[in-house]
Amino acid sequence: MSSIKFNSECVHVVFLGLPNVPGIASEIFKTLSEHSIGVDMVTQNTMRGGRSDLSFLIQKDKLDEVISLCKDLSAALGGQGVSFTSEVAAIRIPIEKPEDAAKTLAKIFSTLAAANVNIEIINSTPISVMVLVNSAGAESGFKALESVFN
Repeated sequence: MSSIKFNSECVHVVFLGLPNVPGIASEIFKTLSEHSIGVDMVTQNTMRGGRSDLSFLIQKDKLDEVISLCKDLSAALGGQGVSFTSEVAAIRIPIEKPEDAAKTLAKIFSTLAAANVNIEIINSTPISVMVLVNSAGAESGFKALESVFN
């Protein structure tokens, strides 16, 4: 299997309580792109009451620029606020064959559980799985996954 990637230079940005209507995400990512802000691991959770949380990762070196930009965007879009967490790391594990995805996920989850590393967010595609973990357990989780997958 190809190598596992580790990124401890990321920030988890969460737009809280956005109106769950078409066009909101478009406005957010259009604005970020106009400021040359790269994003990764985009997730959205729909909640009751017509609201949703939208989250993604940015690089730490963009945080100062993104804080005011996102706070202004949230207010303009009728959101309930924005949170920023820099005490995280992202680990990306490749999937060799799409039909092995469930097996790979099970192996990732059991490996991280055995290392006592809790997963905050999971994002999977047919070619990789990315997990966001607290930075306190990130290195031990990464090493455990490397020993299992490499």
